[in-house]
Amino acid sequence: MRFYEFKSSPTKPLSSAQARIKALKDQAKRAQAAVKAERARQKIQAAQTTLNQLESHSMSKTFRALHKPNNPYSAWIGIGTYGSFNDALAAVLRKKNQGSIAVQIQDGAKITIYSS
Repeated sequence: MRFYEFKSSPTKPLSSAQARIKALKDQAKRAQAAVKAERARQKIQAAQTTLNQLESHSMSKTFRALHKPNNPYSAWIGIGTYGSFNDALAAVLRKKNQGSIAVQIQDGAKITIYSS
């Protein structure tokens, strides 16, 4: 490239009124970017909070296996308490194969996490 191709066109200095308007426009753009960044930060924080709650909830140490042997209107009968979800699932599936009408697994907070 030639030297004259790099040369930019000369610009006049802004008047004080034009400089004020330009400064206000620049300030408005920075404020919009800050609002957008803050909204994104709050969204991320809310998602992290939700994720932490779900992880702490699912990290329950005990799982209670229950079944209803004959009648869907009867009370739930406990099969046992297990240290892992897989063990509790194996127990309820055995009961289901033996003829139980309904089975379920509850976590430590007594929330049903599996039902069949």
